[in-house]
Amino acid sequence: MIEKLTFGEGALAVAAGLFILFLGLRYAARERLAMDGRARAKAPGQFAELSVGKTHWLADGPDTGDVVVLVPGATLPLWIWRGLPEKLAAAGYRVIRYDLLGRGYSDRPRTAYNSDLFDRQLLELLAALQIAQKVHLVGLAFGCPIISTFANRHPDKVRSLCFIGPDGFGVQMGKGARLFMIPLLGPHLFNLIGTRKLLERIDDYSTDDAIKGWLRARYAPELEFKGFKQALISSVRNMPIHDSRDSYSRADASFSITAIWGDRDHVTPMPGVTMIRQVLRRADIHILPDVGHLPHHERFEDTAGILLKHLSAQQTAPAH
Repeated sequence: MIEKLTFGEGALAVAAGLFILFLGLRYAARERLAMDGRARAKAPGQFAELSVGKTHWLADGPDTGDVVVLVPGATLPLWIWRGLPEKLAAAGYRVIRYDLLGRGYSDRPRTAYNSDLFDRQLLELLAALQIAQKVHLVGLAFGCPIISTFANRHPDKVRSLCFIGPDGFGVQMGKGARLFMIPLLGPHLFNLIGTRKLLERIDDYSTDDAIKGWLRARYAPELEFKGFKQALISSVRNMPIHDSRDSYSRADASFSITAIWGDRDHVTPMPGVTMIRQVLRRADIHILPDVGHLPHHERFEDTAGILLKHLSAQQTAPAH
């Protein structure tokens, strides 16, 4: 739930509104490119025409392998899984990764970006790819509420879950971020300064300067495409990213779950172990020391090893 603004925050919001009016909307033109056929000409992978929007996806590994679906976070598209799909494919898994609506090469419909939308996208994508077997779902941050909701709604389609730095453990937005949630004013303010704020936020993603440099270089072009910022604002407003504990608990009662956190994650800070165990009572929990928001970048072999062990265990153990 979004907290109410204090008097001081309200005054700041009014001042921000006047500032926007003074500058004019022409300064919001950083989103100047359309996600169209020309933009998609260089995209790797393929596209699925779904009722909710065209979805960009890639596949690795043998057609006969158990299916693993990688669901990215709120801001970074499918390239954020760097190296992990190839590692899983080499172990014999069929790995599907895709861009969430509003991100990457997928469509950016003007709609509410909520659990229903992302649930339909994944459900329709599996149907379009004719995947009939139960799948393993791996989510990163914002992707974790998506996959837990999907598992709870479609238990006949899911084999297991893996959460990496999951959103939804009660971490609230700061005062500055709450300004972006103000109707009408917030989106304009975000259009104005969102690019700078999002690039600055990369500093929180990793403890490694080389990784942060790589992320900025890949991410900056994404911010020029129309529709991304409105999709992100809508996602933050409509998705249960601040508290998905009930969804996680229900999934924990039915599925094998592995959770991986970096103890220096400043994007989705790890909650206390007591809270984790209150929510994920039966899950296999891995806390990686001196690691930030992207364990599969900072400690690739360790993270891949944990995930492969999790997947391998499902081949011999029945689903809960």
